[in-house]
Amino acid sequence: MIRKRKLPRWAWSGHKLPKIAIVEKHETTILKGISLVSLLVLLILGSTVLVVQVLNSNPRSNIPATGWQRSPEVRIIMDSTADWARIMFNDLDGTNENGLRVLAFDSHGWLLGNNSNDRIDAGFSLTFVDVLYNSTIAKTGDIVGFFKGNNDFSHTKMYADVVLDVDMGLPNVYVVLMLAGAGTTTFQFINKQTGVVIWQDAETGRSFTQYVLRSMSPAAFFVKQSINTILVFAVIIGGVIMIIVLNPIPLRRPMKRRSDDGSVL
Repeated sequence: MIRKRKLPRWAWSGHKLPKIAIVEKHETTILKGISLVSLLVLLILGSTVLVVQVLNSNPRSNIPATGWQRSPEVRIIMDSTADWARIMFNDLDGTNENGLRVLAFDSHGWLLGNNSNDRIDAGFSLTFVDVLYNSTIAKTGDIVGFFKGNNDFSHTKMYADVVLDVDMGLPNVYVVLMLAGAGTTTFQFINKQTGVVIWQDAETGRSFTQYVLRSMSPAAFFVKQSINTILVFAVIIGGVIMIIVLNPIPLRRPMKRRSDDGSVL
């Protein structure tokens, strides 16, 4: 006599399948689905790496070849503990043989630490008088600078936005930095469109007024921001770890045997 197999309690009581039974039933479908999603994620991440490599391999594709070229708007920042400092965009003879000329002075202002009597100078053909190597000299040029009053060494930070004409036919262009005898000033040129730092320098006073020349590549004014490859690889590693964590490895382990009433033995 053939003995009929007793059905589990949930099969005849009208109850829904237990969760573990549902997982067993759809185990293969779940594994295939997650495998396909994992493969898709890896393909997307791989494509991202290739795109980043292509973009970073030619970051200067938008640089004009020769001649005078109008730059994007440049933000000049001077972060200083000196009582005054200037940048002149002409050479010391007042010409533009240095490869730069100002087309427009836009906005300017203070970012930090100024007092009511602190002054920003930003304009064309401004005349200034300095004592340089025991001689009093007067110069006229297109400048950006500040003056806080003699012996005011409080920490301040100012900005000025300018548009420049850049001579792309020169290997390097330069500006003239004019420095007080004390305090440290950090100069920055930043492309306002991209946020790329074009040029940066820090100078400290040496007890007397100094005029120093600082050069930069003309191409630097037109470089687009490149994608951070390290950041991309960090995202990829994070994606791979996420795939491993979410992959239903426990489903591949042998399931514990259940009794007829659905309880785990």
